[in-house]
Amino acid sequence: MILDRYLAREIAVPFLLGLFGLIALFMINQFVHLADLLVGRGMSLYGLLKVLAVLVPPFLLITLPAAIFLAGIVAFARLSSDSEFVALKASGVSFLRLMRPVLAIALLVAAAALWVGVAFEPWGKGKLKHLATRTLKENTGLAITPGTFNDLFGDVVVYAETATSSGRLTGIFISDERDPRRPLLVTALEGRLVQDPGQDFLGLHLTGGEIFRPGIKVQRVRFAEYDVKLRITSGDEPLLFDSPQALKAELERRRAAGEPPGRVLQLWLDRTKNVTFGAACLIFGLLGPALGLHHVRSGRMGGLTLGVVLILIYYVLISVAQALVMGERVPVVVGAWMPNALFLLGTLYVIARAQGDRPVTPWGRR
Repeated sequence: MILDRYLAREIAVPFLLGLFGLIALFMINQFVHLADLLVGRGMSLYGLLKVLAVLVPPFLLITLPAAIFLAGIVAFARLSSDSEFVALKASGVSFLRLMRPVLAIALLVAAAALWVGVAFEPWGKGKLKHLATRTLKENTGLAITPGTFNDLFGDVVVYAETATSSGRLTGIFISDERDPRRPLLVTALEGRLVQDPGQDFLGLHLTGGEIFRPGIKVQRVRFAEYDVKLRITSGDEPLLFDSPQALKAELERRRAAGEPPGRVLQLWLDRTKNVTFGAACLIFGLLGPALGLHHVRSGRMGGLTLGVVLILIYYVLISVAQALVMGERVPVVVGAWMPNALFLLGTLYVIARAQGDRPVTPWGRR
């Protein structure tokens, strides 16, 4: 129908503008943060752009719910402010009838979010790790950030007071726990990172330092020159499981063995959240129009302001749920779906109020 096409266009335009606007802001923000790698650390512009590209899928996943939510608010706020909704209501068109094209668009966005979450978001993380590993091999100056403890090398942590783009370091401290029974502490005045083509490690040539071996009696060895191999891991090795059942079995195995379950919990939670963001698009897609028709006393932008606040509350709930899961206070599935469940209840309430032509909030008016 003409009405359906009109409403679909009214929602699609602000949705696309908002989505591309948020992505543009994200890219600019990330480029500013990564500019130091380009200017001061020797990273190529092409390499930097590839890193930005693989960062888009995770950001897109969390942006889609906000974009469809705000688009619904903007579109229906305009209907209300221009008295179009009053005319439609006088013609016998109910709020639920207006929601038909909204539901169709929300389902499309939810399907897109589910596709991104299941296919592209894991690909982006894997590609980012691959790019990080290859970039560190090609640009040794990126491997060490001065003034911080660098843990990109597995069980070896490296600290350097200064680091140049050519890979020269000063004021070096190394904690080597590759052999838990014989940990080493190494200090050196200077060092130099050396590329080893075709290998998964960097060479670190140290000069003027000492090696400490803790124990009942601390052993100390001075050296003029010493070489350390730093294996590039770009973080923890990936955990690959095909199903929630496999993740649950691995979690129980780690608990029985007394091993920390943190990595398994995080992976299980991340995979579940990739699905929940798709459901969030559907929930927010239905919530937005009801808030858009609602005018709070602060004026025409009241519905949009309330929408922004609700988005912030949603992401705070995600953080709280994640903390509960990682602290093993609630099961992974409960924690991952808790924000959606709460907002689904709120959405059903708001839609019922809007259909009954009643204020959405106690302090508001239509």
